[in-house]
Amino acid sequence: MLNLRHGIYLIIFSMPLYLWRFSILGIPVNFLELMIYSLFFIWIFGKIRENNLANSFCGLSCIYKNNLILFLGIILLFLGLIISTAFSSELRTSLGIFKGWFLNPFLFFIIFIDIIKKEEQLLVSLKSWLFSGIVVSLVGILYLLNNDITFDGRLKAFFLSPNHLAMYLAPVFLIIFNFLLFERKKSKLLNLIIIVIILVPLYFTYSYGAFLGIFAGVIYLIKKFFNNTMFVIPAEAGIQGLNQNIKVKKKNLYYMGFVVSLFLILASLSSNKINQITNSENRSSFHSRLMIWNTAGEIIKDNLLLGIGPGTFQKTYLSYSENFSEPYLEWAVPQPHNIFLAFYLQTGLIGLIGFVLILIWFFSRKDAAVLRLYNTDVSKEIYIINALMIYILIHGLVDTTYWKNDLALIFWIIIGLKFLSFPRSRESRI
Repeated sequence: MLNLRHGIYLIIFSMPLYLWRFSILGIPVNFLELMIYSLFFIWIFGKIRENNLANSFCGLSCIYKNNLILFLGIILLFLGLIISTAFSSELRTSLGIFKGWFLNPFLFFIIFIDIIKKEEQLLVSLKSWLFSGIVVSLVGILYLLNNDITFDGRLKAFFLSPNHLAMYLAPVFLIIFNFLLFERKKSKLLNLIIIVIILVPLYFTYSYGAFLGIFAGVIYLIKKFFNNTMFVIPAEAGIQGLNQNIKVKKKNLYYMGFVVSLFLILASLSSNKINQITNSENRSSFHSRLMIWNTAGEIIKDNLLLGIGPGTFQKTYLSYSENFSEPYLEWAVPQPHNIFLAFYLQTGLIGLIGFVLILIWFFSRKDAAVLRLYNTDVSKEIYIINALMIYILIHGLVDTTYWKNDLALIFWIIIGLKFLSFPRSRESRI
């Protein structure tokens, strides 16, 4: 179990390694996939050795017994995905996406909820993610110092686009902001340094969808900061405990004010860039997205039930150019720049319903923090988990915050964290 947990932490840390691609026997794979497959086979072998193969997928039975909405959402999502793939005009591409962006992350999800048992292990999972983001940020700063940026002055580092870099760093920013607010034992100064390290490359991506999603996540965390149970004082603590709590609260308010002010200053510095994006004589980034969304709507009208198949949006999008009098502003558009449109188009109506059911399950759960007192691990984790999903959905309104190897794995990690953060019963958690 210990080695498997270390494997889980290593995979979370190594999510950007999906960019290391190669072929085995003519089958395209990447290093992140091989890590997941290796962990999966070690996990299965352990079950066989323990004569426990029948319970190898006990996570599925736990989902069915205790989280029916989640179970139905997963079944419908994969059913829609399978049907849409079967009718895809580019079967090989769709099968590759099925493998890399759905099957592999889901295998990791099953292992995750089976192996991770305790709150401190959830915390280590988050910190593995945070350390990965720190490394990526430092590498991004090196790219920036070498003036290795895109033609329009944006930072993408070793990712394929600035938006990809932003979508990886934005959740990490929320994780460290969460620790800054709710962590009382660690160094606040260290957390502030990490925040600056992450903010620098994140800012130079000029991804305003990411900024909007971060802002929504930060607002959620600040709201929880003012009314969560970390300020519930046990009766035995007395006046001294109350005074200490007030002191901690004031310090955290100062730190929070510093980070929020820094974020707003950076946003204001890029106000000219924002104007270029929104007001460029009908050639703005926003205007381009409107054209893409209109095209996606027309495609949906012609493919209401089955969708068009995973990975086929670019080809279908180009084929609809003749339906519009105005020429496209963007021609290389692999995704429709909206997470809900992406699921509808590429998994069909059934898959979209499954995705929405998963989200309903996610946000219908009450905060586990009300079950605990005085800043326990669960109270810290549950707030950041919700904030991460809020970020994905808000940024997902103007970009596609799932349909990529690392982003898909991030989504299922968040679902796994949420699943484990709610004690179904004390026996099932230990």
